[in-house]
Amino acid sequence: MQDVFHEGERIVQRLTGEGWIAEQNSKMISSQFSNGIINFLKTQQFAVISYKDQKGSVWVTFLSGEAGFINVLDEQRAEIQAGLIVGESIAMHEPHQIGLLIIDTERRIRVRINGIATREQDRFVVVAHQIYGNCPKYIQKRELLTDQNTNGAFISEHRNNRLDRAQENWISTADTFYIGTTNDKGEMDASHRGGNPGFIHVLNAETLLIPDYQGNSLYNTLGNIQSNPSTGLLFIDYDHGHLLQLTGVARLIWEEAEADSFSGAGLLVRFEIRQVLQLNNATELRWGEMELSPYNPIAKN
Repeated sequence: MQDVFHEGERIVQRLTGEGWIAEQNSKMISSQFSNGIINFLKTQQFAVISYKDQKGSVWVTFLSGEAGFINVLDEQRAEIQAGLIVGESIAMHEPHQIGLLIIDTERRIRVRINGIATREQDRFVVVAHQIYGNCPKYIQKRELLTDQNTNGAFISEHRNNRLDRAQENWISTADTFYIGTTNDKGEMDASHRGGNPGFIHVLNAETLLIPDYQGNSLYNTLGNIQSNPSTGLLFIDYDHGHLLQLTGVARLIWEEAEADSFSGAGLLVRFEIRQVLQLNNATELRWGEMELSPYNPIAKN
């Protein structure tokens, strides 16, 4: 049987002493859609996607549609009836490595699908290489509202190579973001990160410091960073439909003294920003009131 982990993941698993847990949990990773995941996908309206642009930079955005917009075609293929948001630079008419995260924040359920996608107008066909569920840890409960804002507000795009003050405040008060990574073979992954508001530290306009909390011990995201620093982040303004996308490079910080200043952190991720893309009024989706995850670490006094 082919090893489901690459060397970067194995390194992080060894350094954390969780290789045996990862080995046990690796049994959940499959290349075929189970009936449970098929039924879950039928009810979903939201999916996060990670990809690389033509320059090799990693970006994260999302796809959305009516329930059933993700349709499983057979044991390994799914189609997604959705277009990309304005401002995205991805051309998948040729096979393209992607990472997908389908997350139901109301029920705190998430599924990851990594594989190769081909784009045909407003339709993606994904050939899955890895399919698996994730635990509900650090997912803030948010209801995706059915009555969307349809006022047709003008979409505006703002690009820079560093954060402005408003964007720094957005990130420093966020409780959730999405992260896209890639390994040294170009295989992609998309994941979720959550914590109490303020869990991300903005060191300056070009640098973030992010705590990493205990998860399922697979270390897909950190293993990719260990192999390839190219990383993308996505922040969503759940009240107004704005998106903040960052691409840059990340590295792992293992020093206990630094991690100790972050409640519940095993290690830290230092993210260096290379490009910033803010899309105002990017989506008509809105989310309801938020309930923090009971797994979020308690802040130190």
